[in-house]
Amino acid sequence: MRTMIACALFAFAAAVPAAAQVYLGAEVGPDAFARQDDAKIDTSGEDAFAWALSVEVSSQTLYEVFGSTTPEREILKYLRQGIYRQELAALLLMSEKTSIPFKTLAAELPKAGSFRALARKHKADAMALFEEGGRLKEAADFRLPLFLPVSTSAVKADEAAVSTSPPPGPAANAEK
Repeated sequence: MRTMIACALFAFAAAVPAAAQVYLGAEVGPDAFARQDDAKIDTSGEDAFAWALSVEVSSQTLYEVFGSTTPEREILKYLRQGIYRQELAALLLMSEKTSIPFKTLAAELPKAGSFRALARKHKADAMALFEEGGRLKEAADFRLPLFLPVSTSAVKADEAAVSTSPPPGPAANAEK
């Protein structure tokens, strides 16, 4: 009798249709109609910070430090590897003052254990570099909103309205 009940329960559990078990990816949650927060500009974009920092430093310095004509890509690469913004700015300044390539300093940083130990190894003043790096980061943060992506849908609508208006020509002058 017990096996018969167990088999019946198993049969009922297995009887759920397969379509009911498929997740289609589009479903409405309980909070679907609740008021959401207003959209905010992403002021912490690493891409935008890389561009803003590259604007704050001279092109010659960036080329000497990174050895690249696209320093914003190099900056972004190191940000994505986990180097903090102020630390990156301080490393950039250390690289400039000690004439050691940035990639060498970035590779030595984890082995050294801290920025201070790395600066001591290369006979640089860690506190002064970190303070100056903080000012550089602050200046780049100030410019950050200038490099954030902007939606162009409103601009395209204005361009479409302008392009559909008839061009001034002989027909406009004929009415006069």
